Amino acid sequence: MKSPKCCKYLLIALILALSFFNLSARATEYPDKPIRLIIAYAPGGATDAVGRLFAKGMSEVLGQPLVVENRGGGGTLMGTESVRRAPSDGYTLLYGTNALVITPLLHDEKTYDPVKDFDPVGLTTVQSLGLFISPKLGIKSVKELIAYAHINPGKVNFASSSNGSAQHLTGEAFKTQAKIDIVHVPYKGAGPAMIDLLAGRVDMMFTSLVGSMENVASGRLILLATTGSTRTSATPSIPTVAESGLPGFEAYTWQGILAPKGTPAPVIARLNGALIDAANNEDIKAILNAQGMELKTSTPKGFKERLAADTDLYKQLLAGALNQK
Repeated sequence: MKSPKCCKYLLIALILALSFFNLSARATEYPDKPIRLIIAYAPGGATDAVGRLFAKGMSEVLGQPLVVENRGGGGTLMGTESVRRAPSDGYTLLYGTNALVITPLLHDEKTYDPVKDFDPVGLTTVQSLGLFISPKLGIKSVKELIAYAHINPGKVNFASSSNGSAQHLTGEAFKTQAKIDIVHVPYKGAGPAMIDLLAGRVDMMFTSLVGSMENVASGRLILLATTGSTRTSATPSIPTVAESGLPGFEAYTWQGILAPKGTPAPVIARLNGALIDAANNEDIKAILNAQGMELKTSTPKGFKERLAADTDLYKQLLAGALNQK
């Protein structure tokens, strides 16, 4: 006759086995209902546009719709937190950007940890920024810009969508590497910053190529360079910052998909496969290439490593920016 203690252990083992079986079965059947894709930005911007492209492409692969919900606010904090708190069943996902890493670094109170509180699905795109300047400066190259800033310390300013944004930190990296004194002017969004750049009230801005090239074509802005290691497919005649005056300079923004921590590994693998299949869609490739965005899908592990590396990088850049105030 088995002892009560032995029976207890057998019961626990049975419960664990059934739980594992149920989890595996659910993962195999996944998805069997629509998936929510939270974009922590207002509708209409570059992130929203690309997120919707991938939502459509992945829906076709998964056989269930990815329903986009825009939840802007709090510098992406509102939408990001809603996903962090969501059930880890694969039915609520986050379409994130560099802001996922930057935002918690800007708050004195603890918010979330981008590495520990999410399970990455994979990167979708990587994008070079453009270095746009006002024609009023009369400058035609990065070398001229750096030389002008050297002899006019504190006279040149650069706009960004907000303190701590990728635009701001790219400007700080440029300032540090070029050893120049340029002044940061933060705005409440990229739209107002661009309006003032077009009006000549600010001198320069690192920002997305998406939506900016019409102003270059009309002569209202000058695109001096792009920030990647290579020229973009959308602007092949425009040099990189690195090749036109500042060797080694490189800055990107990225976009990718994440799930709440604890999402089953088979579900993450299914989503990653759908993401990669969507990225191979020729229509999506053509749209992104035309906008200067590089398809850069990754494994969940590769995305997690980027989150950790970016956390260290942005901590350094923010510390440098704060020390100069």
